[in-house]
Amino acid sequence: MARRNWTHEELLLAFNLYCKLPFGLYHNRNPDVIALSHLIDRTPSAVAMKLSNFASFDPIHQSRGIKGLSNTSLADGLAWEEFTSDWDKAIWESELLLARMTNGNIDSANPELSDEFAEFDVPDIDVTQVERITKVRVGQNFFRKTVLANYGSQCCICKMPIPPLLIASHIIPWRDREDLRLNPHNGLCMCVFHDKVFDAGYLTVDEEYRIVVSRQIFEYLPNDSVEMNVARHHRNKILLPDKFLPSQDFLKYHADTYFLAR
Repeated sequence: MARRNWTHEELLLAFNLYCKLPFGLYHNRNPDVIALSHLIDRTPSAVAMKLSNFASFDPIHQSRGIKGLSNTSLADGLAWEEFTSDWDKAIWESELLLARMTNGNIDSANPELSDEFAEFDVPDIDVTQVERITKVRVGQNFFRKTVLANYGSQCCICKMPIPPLLIASHIIPWRDREDLRLNPHNGLCMCVFHDKVFDAGYLTVDEEYRIVVSRQIFEYLPNDSVEMNVARHHRNKILLPDKFLPSQDFLKYHADTYFLAR
């Protein structure tokens, strides 16, 4: 039987799953991989290989020597470039396609905005208010799932592993760069506490992925809580994700713009 080429829609759905799964789960026994294989009439092994092919285009995996199948790398590379060049479009189209193929409702599949996105918004566009809210909800849930998956559902500062206490933090706030609001390279997984500390500028992450604590924090020492929860992390490296490494440019922007250096 002749090999069937992957369609654009199939690649889009595979990319969607690639983003949401931790790297170690790209195998043919994973229930999510199996579910997608049934949805697009592929074998679980074919889906697992496609996920590995996508991984071969992520710089963090290229540095580890991850390689996809050479005879499919061109098509997959073009798809990777398309999807990662416009996150808003790729996320919305893939989630809408997934909902339609599973006979679901895209709005009901994405719960109400959580506290961490109370101020999350989209620019004024010529669509109905309902559609704007739906796109926000879809985007924020995708961003959260992707960022938490990237960090193994642990705070990158303290390794807190309780999902309800974790935030998909933006390095550059969406209000500054709306085009980055769904880009996982602009995301850090943090617990609720360290998310607030980061947003307030009491700590930042340098371009070598080391935690830098503001001098203002040390003014509160000696204090057991300040020492245990903030000061002791100074100069430690953050927990790095297994894909979509935080952008050094975005980290520099945070350090230059929000960090309380004095």
